[in-house]
This record gives sequence, structure tokens and C-alpha cells, in this order.
Amino acid sequence: MSENTPDTRKYLERARGLHRAGELRSALDAYETVLRGDPENPDALVGSGLVLAALGARGPADDQLAKARAAAPTRSDIAFALAGLLKDAGRLIASERAYRDAVALQGDAKGRLAFAQGMRHLGRLDEAETNLRSALDQNPTASAWLALSDVLVDRYRIDEAILACREAANLAPNSAATHLRLGTRLLEAGQTDAARLAFRDAIRHEPANTAAHYSLSRITRHVDVDDRVHDLDRLAGMKTLSDRSRADAHFALFKVWDDLGDHDQAFGHLAEANALIRRQIAYSSDANRRYFAAIRQAFDAVVDSRSAPVSLPENAPGSTSIFVVGLPRSGTTLVEQILASHPVVHGAGEIQNLRLEMLRGLERTGRAEEGFPNGVRHLSDDDWRAVRLGYEASLEPTGRPVTVNKTPGNFQMVPAIWAALPGAKIIHCRRDPLDTCFSIFRHNFVGWGFHYAYDQEEVAALYAIYESFMAHWSARRPTGMFDLAYERLVAEPERTARALLYYCGLPWDARCLDIVGNHRLVRTASVEQVRNPIHGGAIGAWRRYEAHLAPMRGALAREEVDAAT
Repeated sequence: MSENTPDTRKYLERARGLHRAGELRSALDAYETVLRGDPENPDALVGSGLVLAALGARGPADDQLAKARAAAPTRSDIAFALAGLLKDAGRLIASERAYRDAVALQGDAKGRLAFAQGMRHLGRLDEAETNLRSALDQNPTASAWLALSDVLVDRYRIDEAILACREAANLAPNSAATHLRLGTRLLEAGQTDAARLAFRDAIRHEPANTAAHYSLSRITRHVDVDDRVHDLDRLAGMKTLSDRSRADAHFALFKVWDDLGDHDQAFGHLAEANALIRRQIAYSSDANRRYFAAIRQAFDAVVDSRSAPVSLPENAPGSTSIFVVGLPRSGTTLVEQILASHPVVHGAGEIQNLRLEMLRGLERTGRAEEGFPNGVRHLSDDDWRAVRLGYEASLEPTGRPVTVNKTPGNFQMVPAIWAALPGAKIIHCRRDPLDTCFSIFRHNFVGWGFHYAYDQEEVAALYAIYESFMAHWSARRPTGMFDLAYERLVAEPERTARALLYYCGLPWDARCLDIVGNHRLVRTASVEQVRNPIHGGAIGAWRRYEAHLAPMRGALAREEVDAAT
């Protein structure tokens, strides 16, 4: 079977179709059928490599991509695929080299767009922007303008990001995806009315765009059952739509019926939305438990081996990095908004810079194959210093000396923060277990990486893992974090905010309580709530759905988590 035979083309097309449909093992069989007759077929090699990577077989995936590069060294698409695979494997330095090799093969607008998107994911925002502007000079397309918007919003230039989306809409006025992105940017900027219009434009151009329907539902207070609700019912039942699209419709219908006070009907849609997503993903609470145990084991050795203090005393001046950690929906965005309302503080949002520099540190020391967390035990003081310098250099200049990194998942990085940035301040946000777990379960976190979010018992198990993990580090370093209870914050906002600023070494400023007046960029699931005054309306929200939460409550009880009854 040679590369150009009808059989080769037939099996390749079949393999690609299965691959696109997510039927990975069948796709792999089809790619291997091609390779048995044509072992150096570059398309089958790259396809099988990408499937193997998706199945978690990183070593064989790397081998297939390397063979594909050797078989077709001038193919830029294969070079870009290899670069992306290296990035996904956490080999960021090698990925960056591979992206540069790829753009050297294809320096036109399309190649620069692919290169810029890779640079963005690697945290190289300046290069990403430069190459996108070059691509736009060569060939102004809607996709390039949207990619530029993503980079600009990463650089906190929200007004320019909105203008980039409008340029895309001018070039592709009938594209629902373009109007959806514009609406998202406007919502992030706090321009809710304009965002609502953009989402409606997306629906007008593509009535079955359930992502736009969901986005519109988030910022709508439903008071009756109108035509759009009937449209959502129809979309939720359309078997021809993907599970992801139907889940968006069900999440939107949950919001509708929650607003209308029909909690039984609302929960039915919420349960179906989560079930549709859960069956698409591979996740195991036991595997996650082992992962966090490995972090504890690896970093216990790191913390024990470092003689330098891991944190400065409370109210020590000069700290330029603040980390706000905790589970999603635990009040982290509210705390960041309070801090970012201080005139010397910049709220960077949820940024992955620390994780990226950690991975680069492992790669520089030859520990990339061991990965995180196992490789960290081999990092020296100089290696940790390099992580710190890389992290600080990666932060966008804002003119404000203090930066808040509000990435909830950074709770797993607490000992890494101690090791790399011993002067950093860490605020640990806590919230009632049932309020936290139900709030995670009720939100559409598709694409955020929270694979535990779609099953009541798995959310509860994750809470128990998190609680045990944070208790461990609190015991190891009792002064290493500032614990902040969400319930206390909303009950006593000024008193709690004063204590928070004191811990961070910042003078009191009354503007920190005016979170509504802070029009900064917000890019989290709390984007609507954080535009409102501090209030306790979300406390005990799970009780409206108490009759439906027996699996969650039972799992928390089995995990011996002290939850409300």
C-alpha cells in the first residue's frame, strides 16, 4: 500500500473521521492499517502520534511525531503538530524550539498565526503579539484578529482586545463565533448591556449556537418563559447536536428555572448537563488522590531541605507577589477584586506563569521526564531562584509594584511558592463545603480543566482531597498562609479587608471596599457576581436543592468532611 493508492487514501480518510469524532482507539487502528502498508506515511504517523498523546501514551506519541518529521522534514504542519505535542507534554523549552523550526518552514500569515498561538500558550506574549500583527499585515483575517484579541486580553489591554474583536466582526459579519468572542470580551470588561447584544447577534446568525445561548442566560434575569426558553428546550433535545452543545443548553435552562424558582425542574437540567459532560472525560478520584499524595511526598523533601525561611513575617513590606488560592467558587475572585482596588496592586487574574516556569525549571535540569511533582525534589536553591526570576520576568508590566495571581488551582502549588518566592504572600480562601461543592457543580466549567466538577460524589471527593492537602501544609508552616473564610468576609467586609491588607504589608485604603467602582478586567466564572457590592446572598444556596444533593452530602460524610446538615 503506497502513499498515493486509493486504499491508503480511503484508510486515511476513515482514520481522520474517527479521530475528529473522538473515537480514538478506532482511529488508531485505522492509522496503523495505513502504516502496515506504508511505514513512513507522514500523515498516518502524525495522526497516530496525536491519538496516542490523547490516550496518554506520551513516549510512543513522541516517537511517531519524530518519525513523521524525519519522513517529511519540510512539512510545516507536522512541525507545528510536534511543537504542540511537546507543549502538552510539559516540555516547554523543546516546544519553543520546535515552534521556531516550524515557522521557519512556513513564514506566511498562516504560519505566523500558528506560531503566535503557540507562543501565547507558552507565555511568550510579546512575541505572540508581534507575529500576529505581522500576520495581519500580510493577510488580515477574522481568525488572526480574534487571536490578537486573546493575546491583548492576556496583556490586560481590554479596550484594544474589544477593538480587535470588532475588526474580526467587520471581516466576518455573519460569523456567530466572532460575535460570541466579542460578547465575551465585553462581559470581561464589565459592559454587560453591550455583551448581551453581541450574544444575541451570535444567536441571530446561528440559532443553534448553544454557547451563545448559555452566555446570554448567565447575564439574564429570567422572569417568564419566553420564546428563547422554548428554543433552549428544543436545542437541549436535539440528538444531532454534540453532547457539549446539548450540555450548554441544559446549563442555560438550569439558570432559567433557577431564576423562576422551580428548583426541581432546574436541577433536572443541571443533572443532565453534568452527565453529558462527564461521559466525555476520563477522570478518577483515586488517581487524583494519588497525585496529591505525590505532591506532598515530593515537597515534604523540598521544604525539609531548604534552610531559608519560607515566608516573611506578617505585614512585612516589600512583597511584590501575592497568591490567592483555594477551590473554584470559594471567594478567590472577590478577594482579588478587593486587593486590586488598592492603588499599588495589579490583579493579574488566573495566570499559569508559575506552572510554566516550574516546568521550564524541570526541563533545564533534565527532569522533564519525571515531571511535576516528582522532579522537584532534585531542584537546587539556584534552580528555585531561576524559577522565581523567570516568573517575575514573565509578569506583564502594569506600573503597579504588587501583582496578585488568583489561580485557584495554585493551592497545589503552595509549597512551590514557598520554595521559589519565599517573600510572597499567600491568601487561602475557604468556604462552606456544601456551598463550595454545589457552586462548582452548578457552573459550566467545560474547557477549564476541572474534570471533577461533573459528578456530585467526585466533587465531594475533590473537596476532601483539597482539605486534607491544605491542612497538611498549614501544619507544616503555620504562618505560611493567611486563611480567609468567605462567610467572615461577607459578614464583616471592612474588618476582614483590613486584616488582609495588614497581612500583605499594604496600608489601609477605603477604595478596597468599593469593588463595584473597580472596572478592571475580570475573566472568571464570577465575572457577573464580582460587579456587585459585597453581600451574603450566596451563603447557603445549596439548601434550595437539598432534596437533590444526597450523593454529594453522603460523599462528604464518608470523607469525614465537616459539612452543614
